[in-house]
Amino acid sequence: MHKSLEKNLPFLIEEFSSSGTPIDNRWRSILQRFFSDCTLTPTSIPISKCLINDRHNVLEVPSILLKHGYILNSSNTRFNNDDIDLANSLLKLTKQFITIEEAFEKGATEERQRIARDLHDDVAARMLTLIHSVKDEQTIALSRSILKSLRNSIYTLDNKSTASILDAITDVRSEIQVRLNSIGMQLIWHQSENLQGLSFTPRQHINLNRMLHEITTNIIRHANAQFMEIIINLDDQQISVEVSDNGQGFDLQNCIPGKGLNNIKTRAQELNGSASWFNLNDPKTGENRGSCVRINFLISDNTESPK
Repeated sequence: MHKSLEKNLPFLIEEFSSSGTPIDNRWRSILQRFFSDCTLTPTSIPISKCLINDRHNVLEVPSILLKHGYILNSSNTRFNNDDIDLANSLLKLTKQFITIEEAFEKGATEERQRIARDLHDDVAARMLTLIHSVKDEQTIALSRSILKSLRNSIYTLDNKSTASILDAITDVRSEIQVRLNSIGMQLIWHQSENLQGLSFTPRQHINLNRMLHEITTNIIRHANAQFMEIIINLDDQQISVEVSDNGQGFDLQNCIPGKGLNNIKTRAQELNGSASWFNLNDPKTGENRGSCVRINFLISDNTESPK
């Protein structure tokens, strides 16, 4: 009925390495793999150990982190002690892996916190001293920009903290507004009214900020536009950000993506999202009216309130 443990070690290694998948989902997948002829059903009744019923057609198995357990039901084969031994071995291996995974994550978290402390106490402090010591306004502005980027990087290292979406987009809006004001370009801004109470993870916050920064730079340098428009919408946990301009557009077919465009795509992909470009054309004449970048990504379901 079941598959041997030794022959399926590569499968186990692959399941244990799926760090983005909840451990109980991996455990369920392992049970279905090894007891492929059985139906697997979750039960609301807590199960503390592997047991066979009196008719030997049901094997009860504990879950890993959840309160319930699982029932393996076989209509063709009777369970025996070998099946219990296999289930116990798989359960022991999975729990051992959890211990290793938790230890690794604890070590990684402690290392991130150490690096963040060093950056904050040393490098950020030196930058702040530089800002207060120089007199040239251009150097001060550059130093403040570097200090802000550094603080953003420190913030990203703390992967447990979150940021209010409203606070995050207010910050980036203010930054873009200052850049456009300096060159006489207009910023048109629209955002959904349903963003209240939602949060970004540090990676979502920083990646969106840097994508919008890069897009703004491209528009300023290449679009020859009079205004830049940003529309932020939320639909069923899906964030959509559209950035458009009324500039000269660009040749989509013959465009060779540079480092900036590739960085935007990479940052969107890091959020399990996407970034796409298209020109805005007059529906009647086909005349170019500028270009648009659309960014989409899901807000994490486990996002916590800001601390």
